[in-house]
Amino acid sequence: MEQRRDNQVESGAPPRLPRRTTDPRDRAAILVEPDPVGIGHSLTLAGVPETASILRRRLASLASLPPRSTELLQCLASELFNNAITHSLSGAEGGEVVVTLHRLRGRVQVRVTDQGPRTEGAASPHVRPLAPDRVGGRGLRLVALQSDRWGTLHEDGRTTVWFELDRPGAPTARHPSAPGAAEARGTIRVAGNSEATRTAGPVGAAPPGPASPASDSGGGR
Repeated sequence: MEQRRDNQVESGAPPRLPRRTTDPRDRAAILVEPDPVGIGHSLTLAGVPETASILRRRLASLASLPPRSTELLQCLASELFNNAITHSLSGAEGGEVVVTLHRLRGRVQVRVTDQGPRTEGAASPHVRPLAPDRVGGRGLRLVALQSDRWGTLHEDGRTTVWFELDRPGAPTARHPSAPGAAEARGTIRVAGNSEATRTAGPVGAAPPGPASPASDSGGGR
């Protein structure tokens, strides 16, 4: 993979530009409570590191958040994008990542969908224990600590990791989670789809019971 990226840089060929995503599965929001919403802003991006800067610019223009919250959203989305191209088929030749942003009531949601694991039976994204001598493995821990709620979704061989940031000053009484504190577990529905999964709780929370084959409780990479 590294050889492929080096060749791309040497050839001077620009990375493939993002394109608008039309698949309704990718444009639907993941809802933690009944909340009628429309389709989100969804992009399909080439699974190469150079695309991350394009992603950050697009998200900043779409999020409608204060500067500090926008910077955090860009940081967390970049972590998930880099995880996707590092650990999934999205980082292989011709791979792609779908990123969708929803401006929901009182909050903004970002979901990052990859093309599935590189090897059959690979572990679901999960927060790894801290290990000072290990390179990497901190991206999803950052998402778990800094977002207001987050989780994973598995469908059609693809993996989605999503997170939400509350708008400053917006009422959050309907959301059971608080930053780095209360659990964010519960039933998650993709708008327009009856498929459900669990969200992940905070770092250090007790794990939920066994998940069904179509869903998973997870954390990070």
